[in-house]
Amino acid sequence: MAKEYNPKYDPNTEAFQMRAQWKKVDICRKLWFERWSWLLEERRKTLEESDAIRGEYASVLPQAVKRLETTRSLKPVPVTSTGTIGWLSSRPDCQLEIYTSWLTKIPIRLPDAWENMEYVGTK
Repeated sequence: MAKEYNPKYDPNTEAFQMRAQWKKVDICRKLWFERWSWLLEERRKTLEESDAIRGEYASVLPQAVKRLETTRSLKPVPVTSTGTIGWLSSRPDCQLEIYTSWLTKIPIRLPDAWENMEYVGTK
Protein backbone atom coordinates (compact mmCIF):
# COMPACT_ATOMS: atom_id res chain seq x y z
CA MET A 1 0.00 0.00 0.00
CA ALA A 2 1.51 3.28 -1.13
CA LYS A 3 1.61 6.02 1.43
CA GLU A 4 0.30 9.39 0.21
CA TYR A 5 2.67 12.30 0.57
CA ASN A 6 1.13 15.34 2.25
CA PRO A 7 3.28 18.44 1.97
CA LYS A 8 4.02 19.96 5.31
CA TYR A 9 2.74 23.45 5.93
CA ASP A 10 5.35 25.61 7.59
CA PRO A 11 3.98 29.00 8.75
CA ASN A 12 7.49 30.41 9.21
CA THR A 13 8.40 29.71 5.60
CA GLU A 14 5.09 31.19 4.42
CA ALA A 15 5.65 34.37 6.46
CA PHE A 16 9.22 34.67 5.17
CA GLN A 17 8.07 34.32 1.54
CA MET A 18 5.25 36.83 2.07
CA ARG A 19 7.65 39.43 3.51
CA ALA A 20 10.02 38.86 0.59
CA GLN A 21 7.16 39.40 -1.86
CA TRP A 22 6.12 42.65 -0.13
CA LYS A 23 9.73 43.86 -0.30
CA LYS A 24 9.85 43.11 -4.05
CA VAL A 25 6.63 45.05 -4.59
CA ASP A 26 8.05 48.05 -2.69
CA ILE A 27 11.25 47.98 -4.73
CA CYS A 28 9.28 47.75 -7.99
CA ARG A 29 7.08 50.67 -6.96
CA LYS A 30 10.11 52.87 -6.28
CA LEU A 31 11.84 51.82 -9.50
CA TRP A 32 8.73 52.55 -11.55
CA PHE A 33 8.59 56.10 -10.27
CA GLU A 34 12.30 56.62 -10.95
CA ARG A 35 12.10 55.18 -14.47
CA TRP A 36 8.66 56.15 -15.73
CA SER A 37 7.47 59.24 -13.84
CA TRP A 38 8.25 61.35 -16.90
CA LEU A 39 5.26 59.69 -18.60
CA LEU A 40 2.91 61.42 -16.17
CA GLU A 41 4.26 64.82 -17.20
CA GLU A 42 4.04 63.90 -20.89
CA ARG A 43 0.43 62.81 -20.44
CA ARG A 44 -0.42 66.10 -18.72
CA LYS A 45 1.19 68.11 -21.55
CA THR A 46 -0.61 66.05 -24.20
CA LEU A 47 -3.98 66.56 -22.51
CA GLU A 48 -3.37 70.32 -22.33
CA GLU A 49 -2.48 70.42 -26.04
CA SER A 50 -5.52 68.38 -27.05
CA ASP A 51 -7.78 70.62 -24.92
CA ALA A 52 -6.33 73.68 -26.64
CA ILE A 53 -6.93 72.15 -30.08
CA ARG A 54 -10.44 71.09 -29.08
CA GLY A 55 -11.23 74.60 -27.84
CA GLU A 56 -9.79 76.20 -30.99
CA TYR A 57 -11.73 74.05 -33.45
CA ALA A 58 -14.97 73.72 -31.49
CA SER A 59 -16.06 77.24 -32.42
CA VAL A 60 -15.15 76.81 -36.10
CA LEU A 61 -16.74 73.44 -36.83
CA PRO A 62 -20.51 73.18 -37.32
CA GLN A 63 -22.22 71.74 -34.29
CA ALA A 64 -24.58 68.77 -34.38
CA VAL A 65 -28.14 69.49 -33.33
CA LYS A 66 -28.93 68.02 -29.98
CA ARG A 67 -32.24 66.34 -29.27
CA LEU A 68 -34.73 68.84 -27.95
CA GLU A 69 -36.69 68.09 -24.82
CA THR A 70 -40.32 67.55 -25.58
CA THR A 71 -43.24 68.82 -23.57
CA ARG A 72 -45.55 66.01 -24.62
CA SER A 73 -47.64 64.51 -21.89
CA LEU A 74 -49.85 61.45 -21.74
CA LYS A 75 -52.05 62.93 -19.05
CA PRO A 76 -54.95 62.97 -18.47
CA VAL A 77 -55.63 59.28 -18.97
CA PRO A 78 -59.31 58.80 -19.88
CA VAL A 79 -61.49 56.35 -18.01
CA THR A 80 -62.68 53.80 -20.55
CA SER A 81 -64.54 50.53 -20.35
CA THR A 82 -61.45 48.62 -21.54
CA GLY A 83 -59.02 50.37 -19.27
CA THR A 84 -56.42 52.48 -21.05
CA ILE A 85 -56.06 50.39 -24.21
CA GLY A 86 -56.46 52.27 -27.47
CA TRP A 87 -56.83 55.82 -26.22
CA LEU A 88 -53.27 56.82 -27.04
CA SER A 89 -53.63 56.23 -30.78
CA SER A 90 -56.61 58.58 -30.87
CA ARG A 91 -54.31 61.54 -30.19
CA PRO A 92 -52.96 63.15 -33.38
CA ASP A 93 -49.35 63.37 -32.15
CA CYS A 94 -49.25 59.70 -31.08
CA GLN A 95 -50.84 58.01 -34.08
CA LEU A 96 -49.21 54.86 -35.38
CA GLU A 97 -49.06 56.20 -38.94
CA ILE A 98 -46.40 58.72 -37.94
CA TYR A 99 -43.01 57.12 -38.49
CA THR A 100 -40.93 60.25 -38.15
CA SER A 101 -38.23 60.75 -35.61
CA TRP A 102 -38.60 62.93 -32.56
CA LEU A 103 -35.46 64.65 -33.79
CA THR A 104 -36.77 67.62 -35.74
CA LYS A 105 -33.54 68.62 -37.49
CA ILE A 106 -31.14 66.20 -39.07
CA PRO A 107 -27.58 66.73 -37.77
CA ILE A 108 -25.15 68.33 -40.18
CA ARG A 109 -22.50 65.78 -39.28
CA LEU A 110 -21.68 63.30 -36.58
CA PRO A 111 -19.97 64.71 -33.49
CA ASP A 112 -16.20 64.62 -33.66
CA ALA A 113 -14.12 62.93 -30.99
CA TRP A 114 -12.51 66.31 -30.25
CA GLU A 115 -15.88 67.67 -29.15
CA ASN A 116 -16.41 64.94 -26.57
CA MET A 117 -14.76 66.08 -23.35
CA GLU A 118 -14.95 62.56 -21.84
CA TYR A 119 -13.28 60.90 -24.87
CA VAL A 120 -9.78 60.85 -23.37
CA GLY A 121 -10.89 60.74 -19.76
CA THR A 122 -11.32 63.10 -16.91
CA LYS A 123 -8.56 65.36 -15.72
